Amino acid sequence: MKKNKIMGRIGLFLALAFMALIPGVSAVASFAVNTFSCTPEEVAINNDFSCTAQIINNGDAAGSVSVATLYSDSNDWLEESNYGQSSGTSVDPGQTTEVTFSGMRATKSGGSNGFSKITLDSVTDTSGVDGVAVNVIDVAITASNSASSKAASQEFTSTAEVTAGGNIDVLLTFSVDSGGCSIGNQDATKTLNNMQNNDRQSQSWTVTMGTTGDCRYTITSVATGDAGVGTKSDSVSKTVTCSSGCTSASSSSSSSSGGGGGGGGGIGTLIKDVGEIITSVQEEIGKGENIAFKFGGTNHSISVTNLTETTATIVVRSQEFKLTMTVGEEKKIDFESDGRYDINIRLQSVNIIKKKATFIVTPLYLPGSAVQEGSKDAGSAGSEGDAAGSAGSKDAGKAAEGSGKGGINYWWIIGLIIGIIIVGAGILILKNFHKQDTIRRAVHVRRFTIDKSHHQKKS
Repeated sequence: MKKNKIMGRIGLFLALAFMALIPGVSAVASFAVNTFSCTPEEVAINNDFSCTAQIINNGDAAGSVSVATLYSDSNDWLEESNYGQSSGTSVDPGQTTEVTFSGMRATKSGGSNGFSKITLDSVTDTSGVDGVAVNVIDVAITASNSASSKAASQEFTSTAEVTAGGNIDVLLTFSVDSGGCSIGNQDATKTLNNMQNNDRQSQSWTVTMGTTGDCRYTITSVATGDAGVGTKSDSVSKTVTCSSGCTSASSSSSSSSGGGGGGGGGIGTLIKDVGEIITSVQEEIGKGENIAFKFGGTNHSISVTNLTETTATIVVRSQEFKLTMTVGEEKKIDFESDGRYDINIRLQSVNIIKKKATFIVTPLYLPGSAVQEGSKDAGSAGSEGDAAGSAGSKDAGKAAEGSGKGGINYWWIIGLIIGIIIVGAGILILKNFHKQDTIRRAVHVRRFTIDKSHHQKKS
């Protein structure tokens, strides 16, 4: 009986202990994505944006999420496949905290680029990102002409084709750069509305050739996302040569093929006039832009017509040269076709995201200087050779002068050494003479002493 009573008390104690432990077992933190949004909701391709997840604790105890990770959907439209963000903030039951994924960049356009999931440490949440999409916008434009050459006052058709990235509206603008050509009473701007990702649309203008040389024009496309937030632009420049009836038709015609002078005007938008270049200048030029400069008082320009990640296609004027350069490459330009190069152009770098390239332009001599004089046949090599020869002569003169001074020092050192040797030898001779004299004196004194002693014994 007593034993049963003891066992009953032990059972009761264990039951009470188990019941006390039950609340502790259920008191855990449980996290989920409460809300999710991105800012801005539409963004130009290759531009940064961020997204914010509000995380709620649905558990019965306080806790924290160490790392939240956001994943792209199957389109892989983000620069990185996932973006992790540490948290560590303690959240009480029923309360929320926010985690922001910043510095994200879209590398593929699309009207509904989305996300697959968010992981909260070891917990995966897919429902929290459902229905959230980013409109990544881009625009590309090309242009074509119905003719490559026309006489003054004749007409040709210019057609622009636009390719949409994302869901956009596009504003096209036609502008004349040179040549006096005109589109008459037509609207210079045209709108393409409600373009969806990968859509293509075209617009045309009828252009009348002017009378002052080649017709050079630029068509610019400005894309705006359907929410009116993101913007992106692109442009293209074209030239139709004047075959006859223009005041500068002959020079224009020759410039289009790369020979002869065609004026220093650039293609596209002028962004800077550098002025006379007498030393190296570094400039950043975008696609569809140009810089102006002078060399020897003559107007010139460098225009960028196309860019890739590692190359740039440029047009150099006044005498027209079309060049495609890779990063790090250098090109020398001879404006006068006199066999002597005038400037050196180096493609320093390309920023394909900004669609801009950095160039270093260096004059190879100063117009009007003595270096400019020289044989036409010698070309730039002769020019550089003359300069090097002149510098070499000066250096040789300095070397000869240095050699002469070096000779004086050399003989002076030799003379000093010989003098030291002579003085040393004289001292040694004098010491030896003095020693011999001392010995002779000592011998003489000894003999005198011996003789005196001998004489005294005889006496």
